[in-house]
Amino acid sequence: MRIGLISAEYPPRTGGIGDHTARLANELRGLGHGVQVVTSCGTISPDDDNLGRGSRVQRIVDRWNWRILFSLPRLAIRQAWDVAHIQYQPGAYALDGAICLLPRIMRRRPTAPAVVTTFHDLAVPYLFPKAGKLRRRLVQDMAQNSDGIIAVADDSVGQLYGWTAGLGHQIAVTQVPLGNHFDQAPPPEFNRDAWRAERGIGPGSIVLGHLGFVNASKAVDATVTAMAMLVAAGHDAHLLMIGQVVSATDPDSGRYLDSLISMIGKFGLTDRVHWTSRVSVPEAVGWLRCVDIMSLPFRDGASLRRTSLIAAWAQGIPVVTTEPSMSVDWLRGTPPVEIAYAPDPQAIAIAIDKLIMSPDLRQELQTRGLQFASRFEWPSVVVATLNLYREARQAPARK
Repeated sequence: MRIGLISAEYPPRTGGIGDHTARLANELRGLGHGVQVVTSCGTISPDDDNLGRGSRVQRIVDRWNWRILFSLPRLAIRQAWDVAHIQYQPGAYALDGAICLLPRIMRRRPTAPAVVTTFHDLAVPYLFPKAGKLRRRLVQDMAQNSDGIIAVADDSVGQLYGWTAGLGHQIAVTQVPLGNHFDQAPPPEFNRDAWRAERGIGPGSIVLGHLGFVNASKAVDATVTAMAMLVAAGHDAHLLMIGQVVSATDPDSGRYLDSLISMIGKFGLTDRVHWTSRVSVPEAVGWLRCVDIMSLPFRDGASLRRTSLIAAWAQGIPVVTTEPSMSVDWLRGTPPVEIAYAPDPQAIAIAIDKLIMSPDLRQELQTRGLQFASRFEWPSVVVATLNLYREARQAPARK
């Protein structure tokens, strides 16, 4: 199969959408499929071999505006793609709404590929002031003109089914989770006690962890305040901030970081908060293994679209997170997380204290998390994706 992956983010630019696209491309190529990636202009990488029209990575989009509605369908036809697979998350496209119209424009070309859209979330783009319902309608239009839809999180599936039901043509809709990007071994020289000691963290200290970018939705400020409460209560707690923390696509990320650093200083926690900056995947895995409890109190609740959750489960780290706004299957029964019922510092501190005081509960969450992490292994993710491609290509609208 000839597959075109469309993503505004792609390595070496840091971002979860780009990391997912790159790994998916490599996994598909490993199974013998021809894969070409279309992404934003920028720094090339070793993956960009055979530079030119046939390059595996086409860094050709300067701005994701209306021009892509002409250039990308032409490219897809010229390269004879069987499937054009769009990775949708509006922040990655600078909130430009043109990407939402690409499936509709593609469908007008009789020789164009089947269009599959992965919805990493259902957030809306920016159009103009007071665009209101039109912004939501644009995302609906993207879903309704795709031949196949992948929902990353199970809390998006119902909405996508609702948008695509009763249209008079079949659209394949399925939930395929993100794959675990942190499935490599740590560096050969990794030693947990030694790495922690380099940061001034003793063997008996409790290390809380955060992975990836910081922003208001992740409520890292609530984690910092909760840690201050724990330290005041006598716990020897530290916070390890793993990876690059400022996003190039989120202008509020830098401002949020500044306020976070100010808060850390105000609480007198500067020596207890440790920053790794951007690291390789093996190094990130090593630092994850230095963590005792991941504190991930998302303001919109836990979701399977959060790669930091997936990484924690895969490394067997007990997780404190927040309850989603809607009921989800994976939290029923014996969930793989400890729930703080609000992204509130006191609620988070209570949940973390509960785990600190109960090694048995930490071990139980570690076991549950490792079992749950099996659904994020890449072979199963790729098989589900290929099945969706085949369904999309058989959609009646394409016959």
